[in-house]
Amino acid sequence: MVKRFIVFSVIVVVGYIGSVMFKLYEAAKHPAQKEVAVRAQEEPSHKVYSFSFSKYKTNGTKELVIDGDSADIFSKTVVLSNVIAKAYADEQPVTVTADNGTFDKASGRVHLRDNVVATTENGAKLITESLDIFPSQKTIATEDQAIVKKDNMNIKGDGASGDSQMKNVQFKKNVTVVVQSENNGKKIPTTITCDGPLDINYDKNIAHFYKNVVAEDERGKLTADEMEVFYNKETKKVAKIVATGNVIIRNPQGNETYSDNVVYFAEEGRIILGGDTEVLYLAGSLGGKENLTGTGFEEIANIGKTKKNKEEAF
Repeated sequence: MVKRFIVFSVIVVVGYIGSVMFKLYEAAKHPAQKEVAVRAQEEPSHKVYSFSFSKYKTNGTKELVIDGDSADIFSKTVVLSNVIAKAYADEQPVTVTADNGTFDKASGRVHLRDNVVATTENGAKLITESLDIFPSQKTIATEDQAIVKKDNMNIKGDGASGDSQMKNVQFKKNVTVVVQSENNGKKIPTTITCDGPLDINYDKNIAHFYKNVVAEDERGKLTADEMEVFYNKETKKVAKIVATGNVIIRNPQGNETYSDNVVYFAEEGRIILGGDTEVLYLAGSLGGKENLTGTGFEEIANIGKTKKNKEEAF
């Protein structure tokens, strides 16, 4: 009887010790596991996936190709970095690169930002800080300041849009256009500014400027309410300017003309004045007539309300 009691007591003691040791082991084990789990939840994922997307039209031709890096390629709106996008128009893409951007899978809208550069196969380049691509409409647009470069023409302005090939480009406001023309080996810039908007058609070599337009080069300065500028397709120089509304032309000698409208043939240095016109010459520029003016200008022609155009050398 005593022997059984001793054996039973030993078993109970051993069981109790084992239970205590197991609890101590679990207590030491679980905090470590919990800490690892919490740390795993707190640590951000550093995985970056390569994202590539292609969209085709119903006729099987490409409409959009976009590549970049993304941390979540399964999201409805994919956040991208190191982006290369190609929007197609007639199988000719505009290639756009940017540091960052987003792609909305449902709408197909691509928004790019930071160091955005769009380049077409016909040599046009757009530089800005943000750009939206609308592949279905074959258009691109930005609300930021943008620079467009093509051939010898640089355009800078606020808010730009155009077709995917940038054959037609519009600027909203604060526009400056610089055309670099070469004459006897010397670069001769023509600068045209306006409040905006500006519409330019590269295929037709025509630019239409609106509001407070000023065109200036070494041959003189022309201001007007509106101005159409025609470029020589071969030389890329300014060939003709058609200006309307409060037109003033001033040449390097200080002579001025005022008229309702003007056609200026830049390559010939010749103008045709239209509507109400007035021509003023700086005293001394014609020789021997300095005493005819006390204001620094001598009025030698006051056409008045003539219906006939008057042609003058510029």
